[in-house]
Amino acid sequence: MAGLINIGVAEIAIGAIAVDGGMGTTLAPLGYTEEGSAQLNMDDPTETEFNVEEIDTPLWIESKAGKIAVAFKVADPDEDTLVKVFGGSKTGTGATAVYSWPITPVSIERSIKFTPKKGMGLNIPRAKITAKFSSEIGRGALLGVDVTGTVLQPTKADEPAITTFRV
Repeated sequence: MAGLINIGVAEIAIGAIAVDGGMGTTLAPLGYTEEGSAQLNMDDPTETEFNVEEIDTPLWIESKAGKIAVAFKVADPDEDTLVKVFGGSKTGTGATAVYSWPITPVSIERSIKFTPKKGMGLNIPRAKITAKFSSEIGRGALLGVDVTGTVLQPTKADEPAITTFRV
């Protein structure tokens, strides 16, 4: 019995969440993804045991799902990318473009779509986006932007937090 092989990243795109709170339909890549930087991180669920004196095994175990987050590094960010992941604003175009950091912190929520070169892709209708400049600067590294998208429950009724599709 053969399984599904998942290889590489063809594209990671983000965009506005749909008006109804579901998966966005107008998504675009932020730039190239640095090789080896794309990750799907899933924390273990937490369990709370409820015990009683009369029996040795738990009477009930309540489970809470662990945090799910995706992470990747944009290898070639420009001013438009910075606005999308940090907030703030851009003025000018081309060589005269200037990015201005937001005066107050902003909360950014977007839909994310991971498309592999081959295999099973992921749609995340709602994720909280956080970003930071990568710490590497110099000839041996690309100054990029590390992006994390923490999966949130969509606001659309009965919408799953993650769906898959095949490439």
